[in-house]
Amino acid sequence: MLYATAFCPANISLVFKTYPAEPPHGRGSLGVGITLDEGVTVRVSRETLAPRSMILVGGEVWEFPTVRSVLANLTSTSLRVEIDAAFPFGCGFGMSGASALAAALATNELLGLGHGRPALGMIAHLAEVGNATGLGDVGGQYNGGIMIKTRRHQPLHVDHLPIRPQVLHFSIHGPILTSGIINSAEKLFHINAAGHAALADITAAGPALDMQTLFEYSHAFAYNSGLLASPAVTADIAAAHAAGHAATMIMLGEAVISTGPFPGSRPAGILFSGATLGDGPAGRF
Repeated sequence: MLYATAFCPANISLVFKTYPAEPPHGRGSLGVGITLDEGVTVRVSRETLAPRSMILVGGEVWEFPTVRSVLANLTSTSLRVEIDAAFPFGCGFGMSGASALAAALATNELLGLGHGRPALGMIAHLAEVGNATGLGDVGGQYNGGIMIKTRRHQPLHVDHLPIRPQVLHFSIHGPILTSGIINSAEKLFHINAAGHAALADITAAGPALDMQTLFEYSHAFAYNSGLLASPAVTADIAAAHAAGHAATMIMLGEAVISTGPFPGSRPAGILFSGATLGDGPAGRF
């Protein structure tokens, strides 16, 4: 085999709260997320010109510690990892987690390592947590769909919310440094309080929960947590509301997701399958 490829969907987090590490699972988060029908495609081949693995994102060489941690956990073989991402990094679409999970799947396939999918998912999760690029994206990307996570120290376990799918609309204004949020005790205090309240409301809604209501609870979380501070994000949410849609901030990025179009927004479909070998998703809505 000359190379192996894997695809992993983007994951947008709407509500979250964190929990501390407990070996061997590391830190993690509970919350609500949705996977999109675009994401990351990774192609892995053997690297014959360099003594250590080379990681390229959009054709540019990156150090990318999260992906390098995955490779170090799987093999000492020098590899060439080529990453094509549909969304910018650091803007709330889970591109780091997607890169880690797709790299784990493709590396395992190329080298015939024989690891099961759950083991590869945990390797990707621990790499992301260890490098502070996220706490819960991998669990969503491992499963796919419209999901809620309620079980501590089970980062790959989700429950699917019975919400009718629809095309969503988003805008991106820039990145937020994830490590600056998830490593701040003061910020996490407010986030976890707001996240606990929002998850209680979402759970209590039961089968009556729809996308509109989910986004309304998520917007309340964004405001109450103190994370909704960007004037550009606030303006886009207001524009979506003015157009009759529900909208909220994407965690963690200066980005907005809405149930309908607003000025400057782009459409995105929902994907109901998780990361997989190959270069394209199945199960789009």
